[in-house]
Amino acid sequence: MPLPITGSAALLDLLAPYVPDDHINELLPRHRGVGRPSQWSAAQLYRVLLLLLLTPARSSNLLCQLLPEQRAWRRFAHLPNRRKLPGARQLHEFRVRLTPLILRMVNERMVTGLLEGWPHDQSCVGLMDATDLPAATSAFKKN
Repeated sequence: MPLPITGSAALLDLLAPYVPDDHINELLPRHRGVGRPSQWSAAQLYRVLLLLLLTPARSSNLLCQLLPEQRAWRRFAHLPNRRKLPGARQLHEFRVRLTPLILRMVNERMVTGLLEGWPHDQSCVGLMDATDLPAATSAFKKN
């Protein structure tokens, strides 16, 4: 079965149930104590960051500009209000909290959910793990 077009409401509706919201909220609880209280849960902010991969918006600034116009994107991220949305600063601050260990734990939970629905008569599945790929940096170029 082919997947729907990138950024479409159909694709987001198809993938939404696989995001482990409760697990993400357990791993990254809301800020408590002194300072500004968090308006969004970790799962909501994680879903907004996933929109950078699932939609044509390739920067946080562009995503924040397009989010008020895109009802399907807001529905995927569980953002109920069109006018009250996270900004690029909140997304950056949340990204800082996402350590590689937390991302691996969330990805393991998502892959487990995807594989539970996998057909039992299909004997194998191939998954790409990008953690072993070298980064595209200029450090390896000749002088």
